[in-house]
Order: sequence, then structure tokens, then C-alpha cells
Amino acid sequence: MTLIVMSFWGFAQAQSFKITTGYGFPWMTQQIGTNTLTTSTTTLDANTNSEINRVTYTSQNVKGSYGGGWNIGGSYVHEFSKYLNLELGLTYSLGKTYTTESIYTHVNQSVVESFSSESETSKSRSFLFTPTLKFMIYDRRRRVTPYVFAGPVLSKVNFTQELKKYSEENGAVEAESRSTKFKGGIGFGIRAGGGLYVPLNKKFSFFSEVVFTGMNYYPKEGEITRYTINGEDNLGSLTPNVRNTTYVNKVTTDSQHTPDELNSPGKSLRFPVAMSSMSINVGILVKPR
Repeated sequence: MTLIVMSFWGFAQAQSFKITTGYGFPWMTQQIGTNTLTTSTTTLDANTNSEINRVTYTSQNVKGSYGGGWNIGGSYVHEFSKYLNLELGLTYSLGKTYTTESIYTHVNQSVVESFSSESETSKSRSFLFTPTLKFMIYDRRRRVTPYVFAGPVLSKVNFTQELKKYSEENGAVEAESRSTKFKGGIGFGIRAGGGLYVPLNKKFSFFSEVVFTGMNYYPKEGEITRYTINGEDNLGSLTPNVRNTTYVNKVTTDSQHTPDELNSPGKSLRFPVAMSSMSINVGILVKPR
């Protein structure tokens, strides 16, 4: 409600508004997951006729931030003076998508006896509210006006994960798929940067800017929204404490689950979703008055 009131206040007070678009690169990255590849091979020694077992394992960290990707937004601008502006902005970010994968293969004398893979794809979409103070380095003798800005950023994040498992062994094939949606909570961070205004005429100015956003999002709840085994819907087979999860700062577990626990959301520790980025944006400032 506070965001809505401030936005309408900005609209009423706006002396100008701007439209912007750009692309964000991951910044202040965190570990998303790990890619692993495991191969177990069994060969026959021609001299001794005995089996030789060998296992090779490769792993690689995947780092990133979901705050990158394309973005589009708009802002209402209130001009206190030629040197100080207040902006109330809304931005929609397409975010980034990351996939981690673990693969296991067992080969016995050139024959694949078993194979399994597990992949997890996670992605985000977000709306950002960005109240900003902008300091103009104004000089009427210059055509170009540099500026710097800073302010808080609040974000409503749509974060999802999709897990896929596949296995083959002795002719049997099994495929499992699960989708989880995370919700609740507001991302909070700091946003700052700088740019240049280039006037085109009395009403329109072109601008380009670099924006640094430092922010994490902590989901409050998670819900499995789809669960299939070999293409068949098995969502109804999940108990409430498996299907729904509440994220808290402390978790105590007991191997003896009570009926109330089975019928209530499970609990897991809170975790951060990295939403930081460094964006390069361009846009148009419009002064209707």
C-alpha cells in the first residue's frame, strides 16, 4: 500500500517522466549449484582375465545472480532544482535462468549398464520499486549533463525451480519431474550509479547510465506445484509437509513425525537468492511542461 501511495504521489508531483530499457550482467554472484559427471567403467585385463574397475569424477561450480537479464521500466521525476531530482521508478526484470546437472554412467566392457541424470533449472522474474535521489552536475555551458544517483530498491520476486530426474537400468526407464514455486518476502537492497543526459530538444532528452544493484531475496514459503512420475500426475501423493515448505532461521527435526507435523508445512532454513546486477541502460526523458 505504501508503494502505491508513493507512486500516485509521484505522478501528481511529476514534472517529467522517463522510459528506460537495458541489460543487466550478474554482479556479486553466489554459488547456484554444481555440475558433476561420474563415469564408472569395468574392463577386462587381457593378461590376467580379471576385471579392472575405474571411476572418474568431474565437478564444476556454477555461480551467478538472478538479477541480470533484460529490463524495462519507467520513472516519475520531481525536480527540486537543476542539481537535485527525486525519481520514483518501477522496473520489470526478466532475470536469469541457470541449470545445474549431475550425470552418472556405468559402463561394463563397452556396454552401458546404467545411466542416471538429475538437472535443476531455476529462474526469476521481478518487479522493482526504486525511489532515487539524483544529483545533477549541471553547467549551462555544457550540452551534456552528467549525474550520479543512489537509493534503496524493493523487489517482488517470482522465483521457480524445476527438477528433472531420469534413469535407465536393466532395461527399466524412470522419469520424474517436479516444479516448485517460491513466494513471500520482499527483496531489499541498494541501487546506485551514474549517467549522462543529452538534450534532443526542449521536451526530450536521451540518457545512458550504468546501474549497480546489490540485493538478495529470501523466500518465506515454497510449494511443489507439479510432480509427475513417468508422465503421470503424482502431486496428490505428496503429504502437506512435503508439498509445502516454510523457511525459517532455526529448524529442529525429529524422526518420529506426529500427525500434526505430517499435515503441516515442512520447515527448512532460509536461503538467499542473489539478485545483484550491473546494468547498462538507455532511455528517453520527457518534459511535458
